[in-house]
Amino acid sequence: VMRSCLPDLFEAQPDLLFQLVTMLNPSVLQERGVPVYSIIQEPGNFVITFPRSYHGGFNLGLNCAEAVNFAPADWLPHGGFGAELYRHYHRVPVLSHEELLYVVAKVQHHSSSLFLFPLCSLAS
Repeated sequence: VMRSCLPDLFEAQPDLLFQLVTMLNPSVLQERGVPVYSIIQEPGNFVITFPRSYHGGFNLGLNCAEAVNFAPADWLPHGGFGAELYRHYHRVPVLSHEELLYVVAKVQHHSSSLFLFPLCSLAS
């Protein structure tokens, strides 16, 4: 939807979806079949953004906010998709997905490594 609404911007900057500065009106997204949700985050609330989704927000008045990026073990395959996108657009990731998989798989007693063993056997 973003590409169809902003073709000139995507032509000039193919990795536009990785930028933090471009946002489309949520009503335009909804009109084109993209599910859109809104929340009001109260003090003490946590908001989780799931894999392959986008989020945006703004503050009304004074604010102190903190973001923590995390992923449970069953989200690791989604990281592979993200790593492929970064390779496609020649972007440098903040952390190496392959190194993450290697480190987790190396720790055999960790529950995450048990989850990864089927993935590791596919790669060999």
